[in-house]
Amino acid sequence: MENNTRIGVFFCSCNGKITEKVDYEQITSEIKKLPQVEYVRDSQNLCAHLEGELICKEITKNQLNRIVVVGCARSKEEGFFKEVLRKAGINPHLLSMVNLLEECCSVHGKSARSAAKAMEMAKMGVARAGKLEEISFGEYSVNRTVLVLGGGLAGMEAALQAAARGHKVILAEKEDKLGGRLARVNSIIGVDRNPAELLDEKVKAVTSNPSIEVRTGTRLGDLDGNIGNYTAWLVKGDTETPVDIGAIVVATGVQTIFCPVKYGLGIADNVIGQMKLERLLADGKDFTGKNISLVIGKTTEEFNLSFVIAVKNALLLRKRFDATVNVFYTNIKVAGDNWEKMYTEARDAGVNFFKFDEGIEITANNGEILINYEDPFIRGKIPGPFTVTSDYIVLPEELVPADGTEDLAKVLRIDLGPASFFSIDNAHILPEMTSRDGIYLVGSCQSPGFVNDIQISARVVAEEIFRKLYADQVSVELTQPYVDAAKCVVCLTCYRCCPHGAITIEHGEQYDNLYKSAAQMNPMVCRKCGICAAECPGKAIQLPDYTDDQVLAQLEAMEV
Repeated sequence: MENNTRIGVFFCSCNGKITEKVDYEQITSEIKKLPQVEYVRDSQNLCAHLEGELICKEITKNQLNRIVVVGCARSKEEGFFKEVLRKAGINPHLLSMVNLLEECCSVHGKSARSAAKAMEMAKMGVARAGKLEEISFGEYSVNRTVLVLGGGLAGMEAALQAAARGHKVILAEKEDKLGGRLARVNSIIGVDRNPAELLDEKVKAVTSNPSIEVRTGTRLGDLDGNIGNYTAWLVKGDTETPVDIGAIVVATGVQTIFCPVKYGLGIADNVIGQMKLERLLADGKDFTGKNISLVIGKTTEEFNLSFVIAVKNALLLRKRFDATVNVFYTNIKVAGDNWEKMYTEARDAGVNFFKFDEGIEITANNGEILINYEDPFIRGKIPGPFTVTSDYIVLPEELVPADGTEDLAKVLRIDLGPASFFSIDNAHILPEMTSRDGIYLVGSCQSPGFVNDIQISARVVAEEIFRKLYADQVSVELTQPYVDAAKCVVCLTCYRCCPHGAITIEHGEQYDNLYKSAAQMNPMVCRKCGICAAECPGKAIQLPDYTDDQVLAQLEAMEV
């Protein structure tokens, strides 16, 4: 098709933002002289609706089959022009965008050098357009069943959200009943509901939903396949059952470890952790008139949850029981929805906040708790240490991943983060996504979180699964790298370096090489990162829209 290439070049001044720095008249006159360029036009604002209709007519009239847009190249504008090409009957990947606005005019003043750079960028865009290739869609059969691992609030919410979007759901919980940690707390931050009532409501909704199959006492033993076509082996007792699924949601949660030895204390009725305090409050324990001290910040400082729970419980003890409440802290991390307000409310209600650094000593003496600490703010001005006597001491607990997290990560073939929780793939794009498409994280299995965040996360994941597996047959754009089998020596470099598990080695007579084998990329799994193309020692792999020919054509167009 290269010999029949007819390129149309459209210049946009972005309402004068570009032309105040660059003279388009000189550039357009040079671009018209380039081979394969059949039509050139400039406009004040190419993104206008009427301009889109005009471009469609100009494409048809001039029989253009490649389009270059010189102006800006943000994703919104690129999407607009791709849609214009679709309406004109041209493959949307036959579009070359040249970002003069941000790469030239926004960083340079009006000068001969900026004019030369703009000219060079326009020529590079045209050179690339001449090498662009059409990209088609493929149809793939998929399984829409979703496996949810974990029967706590996060798992139940994810199951309900997926079922609401038409997916069949298998909810696997390793314990003998649903509920997770929610069954053991007294109140929920940011949710004006009794935890027991909320739990009962979710359990009833899950167990009564015909699209959700609940399997208690069940864990994931093994996994094979990729998004849309996984086979999972579920283990219950000594029985292992294979099930075909399309996606997996991990919602295994977090667990707490209470270790008073870190503070020089042993086990005692008045030495408790935050979870024990939650259970005592839920069971109706009376703390009226008691002197209660809470310590935060000496362990698990990387998570906000322990800080906010301590402030929440301190406020509750003060308001419900008129207890004397002291909070000893190294740092207060309350940067979140209404958390600062709750902290201020606790101070106003009479909760005492005492800052310490390393200088704190806690001892138990005949049922009394003695806390000796030094305040870093007044050290050297008022002699210390200071001593506070308490009836109860509430210590922070370690927040750690649920039992079996490391083994589950190996089965799923996904990474763990620095704190040994499941690692997300990209915090800015979709925080619930892992390095493997089709495996998602909801709730505290990735980082200890709050109920409101967990519910939002469950909805986001369900929507993402539906976007990928919207029907039994899905259409996928084939933008994954492709392999020249004649150059492939099956060295497995690409197979080993792919972080997403998108590459397999296929065998057959159709592969024109000594081994009758070649690497192939799964379009539903591939993230188009280009690592395989960069690492291939035989240059057998090309990344669509960024092929070697396209890049070299741009370099040759540079005036160096």
